[in-house]
Amino acid sequence: MIHQYEDLDKRIVPVSHDQIEATVAAKSSQLYQYVEEEPAKSVLIGLGVGIGAGLVLGSLFRGSSRYFTRDQAFMDRVGNSVRESLSEIVPASLKKHFRS
Repeated sequence: MIHQYEDLDKRIVPVSHDQIEATVAAKSSQLYQYVEEEPAKSVLIGLGVGIGAGLVLGSLFRGSSRYFTRDQAFMDRVGNSVRESLSEIVPASLKKHFRS
């Protein structure tokens, strides 16, 4: 097991900040180009990643909910905070479909 770490040290190549910035710029331009060429696929990929991340995080936090107190006042404060945050983001045309 120790020899694996020694090999890792030999394979690590130090890079400069400029090299990292150049790599990030190249990859981001490739991403922008892909989004421009395939807008529908890009939206579907983003939607899939978001739903997948939400499901994973939801399943992780579902088991930990038993450790939280079920204080109704706390739950109301959290709900109001989320509602206020979403009301700032959601366009006016969609607000009419939600309860106030």
